[in-house]
Amino acid sequence: MGPLREASIDNPRGLEQIEKSLVTLFKAMLSIDPTLSASVPRASEDGSLSSGQPGGFSNELGSMRVMQEKKEVYRNESAQFLRRLKPFLDIKFAAALDETKQALENEKGNTLTRSGKVKLDPRNHDLARDLLWKYSPLMLFTREADRSEWEGFLKRYETTAMPLYRDEFREAVFAWQRIAKKPTGDEGDVLFTSQIEKQTEGIATTARKLTVKRSQTLAKSLRSPMGENSTKSSNNRGADGQLQPYEVFSGVLDEMIPLVSMEQNFIVDFFHITSLEQHDFPEAVAAAAPDMRRGTDLRQHKVMDPNRELAAQVVLSMNEVYSFFETDLKSLVGWSIKSDPL
Repeated sequence: MGPLREASIDNPRGLEQIEKSLVTLFKAMLSIDPTLSASVPRASEDGSLSSGQPGGFSNELGSMRVMQEKKEVYRNESAQFLRRLKPFLDIKFAAALDETKQALENEKGNTLTRSGKVKLDPRNHDLARDLLWKYSPLMLFTREADRSEWEGFLKRYETTAMPLYRDEFREAVFAWQRIAKKPTGDEGDVLFTSQIEKQTEGIATTARKLTVKRSQTLAKSLRSPMGENSTKSSNNRGADGQLQPYEVFSGVLDEMIPLVSMEQNFIVDFFHITSLEQHDFPEAVAAAAPDMRRGTDLRQHKVMDPNRELAAQVVLSMNEVYSFFETDLKSLVGWSIKSDPL
């Protein structure tokens, strides 16, 4: 158990020693209490398959005083390590997300960003995740060894990630709004002519106006080398080539939704908030060395977890990371409608 107290968590070699000790500890704890593993039924140390409920020889072992004493020793070792892990992750989460923050800051000075031509880039967030994936097996151990500590780690990450996404998304909205077409006021007068004025017009006057308007539209389309398509594009973009407010709203969502989806997948995979996983902590450690862990494909869509408790935890985590999003989205809707009521 020495590495749990002394080995460097930040160093790949030290982390490997820690995980090796934790695997030994986990198996020892599992032999006493087979219900410890929440993943899948595991074979006990004597080779018999545990169904998740104590029984037979395992039950007799667990009831023996000497094993109960060892169980407390193992729990104390686990708790001591998790207390050591807590401040380390506080620093690591902040340092990792600072990598993404720095990349976003560098983009702000870019000429294309100021002109609204740079889109939200998921690769900026990969910078943080690449530094964190190596600790994913530790999150699985924490989930199965101490659920309250696991929830605490998850909460710490949510608190650190929220300001990053809030600032990034708001900067993106401002950039999109800068390239939006400014309302002239004439469109509103044309579109929302009062009913009283319409009632004073006779049928002949109305027919004449419609005929003149259609003739003008036809003449413009005939003069244009691109015909009708050019006219449609001109109407959408405006005379200055800027976007309509509804196009800004659509563009903002198109950029943000993939980032939200990928962040949800990262939280699920990194913290193991799923009942669909088919491996436990020792298998997660054995899958790859710490410095070789590259995570999962975050662009792949996931199904809703059948475990209601874990599915609710995912929703709760997303609500924490994007606690600002509903209010900001309502503000964007209000801006779009005010700029272009139709």
